[in-house]
Amino acid sequence: MELLEQGCFSYTGVDGSINMINAAQQQLLNYPNARVLHESMEHYTPPRTEYDLVTARLSLHYMEDLASIFTKVNQALKPEGRFIFSVEHPVITSTLQPSALRTSWTVDNYFSMGFRQQHWMGGYVQKYHRTLEEYFSLMQQSGFTVTNLKEACPQKERFDSAETYERRMRIPLFLLMSGVKNR
Repeated sequence: MELLEQGCFSYTGVDGSINMINAAQQQLLNYPNARVLHESMEHYTPPRTEYDLVTARLSLHYMEDLASIFTKVNQALKPEGRFIFSVEHPVITSTLQPSALRTSWTVDNYFSMGFRQQHWMGGYVQKYHRTLEEYFSLMQQSGFTVTNLKEACPQKERFDSAETYERRMRIPLFLLMSGVKNR
């Protein structure tokens, strides 16, 4: 919705969760140039050279075959199109701990990439750990020039308490990366 409010000509959203699709459709009721598709990223085949920008927010660390998704994104972008994504930071996904409030941040098995399972909200969530280097390499191998990389440093004014801010300052929670499609 934010992109449409800022003048985006059209928007296509893809999500595998019917609950997320329903929520998105409700938010986009006043935007006839927006559509959302109920399909997983793994199975979605986007049109070629259609988009100027593709974004993925905190979803790619759930994907096993990220190389094929990055390749699809590249093919869907127009020449010099941009790809921006965020994931849980690799120091988080390297060792998934119980879902209680974390006070210690042990990074372990960092270079052992692959499947992880975490207890979360009464169930289990499956994620895939990758190193920062792996995200960077996958972008390059998929035909992107990486243009920015951020580790989401907390901003004090966004926290209700100094204690929460200090705890969040101990490690990066998110990795944000952007790239432009090579010609």
